[in-house]
Amino acid sequence: MKLAPSGRCFVSLLLVAALLLLASACQTPPASNTTGSGGEEKLPTAPVVGTRGGSLTYRITSPPKTFNYILAADEPTIYVSFFLTGSRLVELNHDSQTYVPALAESWKLSDDGKGVEVTLREGLKFSDGQPLTSEDVAFTLRTLYDERVTSPIYRDAMLVGGKPIEVTVSDARRLRLGFAEAIAVPENYMSNLNVLPRHVLEAEVGRNAFDNAYGVTSDVAGIVTAGAFVVESSTPGERVTLKRNQHYWKRDAAGNQLPYLDRLVLEVVGDENNSLTRLGQGTLDIMDRVRPTDFASLRAGQGKTRAHDLGPGLYADNIWFNLNPGKREDGKPIVDPTKLTWFNDARFRRAVSHAIDRDSIAANTWQGLATPLYNFVSSGNRAWAAADVPRTSYDLERARALLREAGFTFGGTEAAPELMDAKGNRVEFTLIAPAGTEVRVKSAIVIQEDLKKLGMNVQVAPVENAQLSARVNQSYDYEAVLFGTSVSEPDPSSYTDMLRSGSPQHFWHPKQPKPATEWEARLDELTTRQAHEIDHERRRAIFRDIQILMAEQLPLIPIVTRHIAVAANTRVGNYRPSPLPPFSLWNAEELFVK
Repeated sequence: MKLAPSGRCFVSLLLVAALLLLASACQTPPASNTTGSGGEEKLPTAPVVGTRGGSLTYRITSPPKTFNYILAADEPTIYVSFFLTGSRLVELNHDSQTYVPALAESWKLSDDGKGVEVTLREGLKFSDGQPLTSEDVAFTLRTLYDERVTSPIYRDAMLVGGKPIEVTVSDARRLRLGFAEAIAVPENYMSNLNVLPRHVLEAEVGRNAFDNAYGVTSDVAGIVTAGAFVVESSTPGERVTLKRNQHYWKRDAAGNQLPYLDRLVLEVVGDENNSLTRLGQGTLDIMDRVRPTDFASLRAGQGKTRAHDLGPGLYADNIWFNLNPGKREDGKPIVDPTKLTWFNDARFRRAVSHAIDRDSIAANTWQGLATPLYNFVSSGNRAWAAADVPRTSYDLERARALLREAGFTFGGTEAAPELMDAKGNRVEFTLIAPAGTEVRVKSAIVIQEDLKKLGMNVQVAPVENAQLSARVNQSYDYEAVLFGTSVSEPDPSSYTDMLRSGSPQHFWHPKQPKPATEWEARLDELTTRQAHEIDHERRRAIFRDIQILMAEQLPLIPIVTRHIAVAANTRVGNYRPSPLPPFSLWNAEELFVK
């Protein structure tokens, strides 16, 4: 089967694997609401031939930790090392939402689904002018799987059936990728593979020094890449300046070599207020994920900055309870057994879901830049979100009925109810939320008040983002959390790590040796089936079953899906931001200064 760029809907992957959508599932990017001085302004829908030269500045919230994508584990690092300085076998065109050839000009999946023949473009070069060949692809895969190399994200994402992808080189331009088991399509892996230079890094692997290669304090002259940009300078903690790669393979419609920009500066601006000020001053050109309050300010302001509401993205704000029955190092339970009994009861989780007024949170807390959510799949995923997933709409009476059915009783007064379990224990727990995201903390407080109407005593504890992530992913020291989850793109396989019981990203109870519940075993089965199912409609039906099962069990209680709000100076040409990562920078090679 020859996979052509225009015949299928995209999906690739940032952090987890995804598969290709069939043409019938193609989705149109959501209409944008564009605001700023000068009235309504529509975003362009297609690129124009730009002009060479100039520099633009993009805001990142924290500094990248390495320029080596295999070692990347946080968003700024992934943006720089994966999207901007890296080049993949295939990539996603966000305008058409199709996979398109990148380093690979063509590829063909074998009839048994266990291999793909890949042909690279002719004349590919790295940023130092050296040829990029099939041997570099093979070296990159070998390095990715090397046990001496630290790979917090990409190694797991590039395993098929728990085994590495085998690569066989035919010649400088042709190779075969072999899989341990049949897969529906290979693009999820091909789009996740940035090709590294064997001639630069093979020696580093050999002397067990690869983890130190391409560090943020390294000599930038030695950082050889294949993407649109290369690192010109790095000021750790402050900024990274990228310059155009003179050997980049891509050209515009007129045959001009891309990128247009001479430089792209990624400035670390952690403070939201400072970011807004710098946008107004013109010292910052582009900012992604604008706060609701700032979006309103930009809409009312004057100047050359325009704000755009791109509609729902793939981000979902969820509550989940810690269902981990394990013990700490000191032998004590990770979760109080009494509370674990509550959390494990799906009726308790559904009651919580029914008690949350999502409309109020979306309209007031998020100031309209969010949409109520009742499915673990964001409503922004219009290609795959099932329309008939059962909703736990705001309904306090239904919530009370579910709690009574589960053996809970109500005490106190009508104005100040107290919820007790069957053993007379007062229902109370702590809900942690990321302190660095003001709107999420406000959402948690609204939820606290909503659950108070059921007699639940909820304590909201804002926790610094890195600490919160460590508690959720490492120490498991929490009872309940309000946090965001996201996949980079819509395909069902993007959700695999979240759904599989043995995965570290199975948030509510990670790394299970075997499924702890019948419904999690069923999730594992369905997730495996959809990953192997080539027939599109059967695959859609399987993913619908997954969504219904998740809605019944609610291990993740969806709250809202955030809209992607972005802002940019009007001097930015070819500005066509996407609701999918990396948002404003997906077409960085086409951006230019007007």
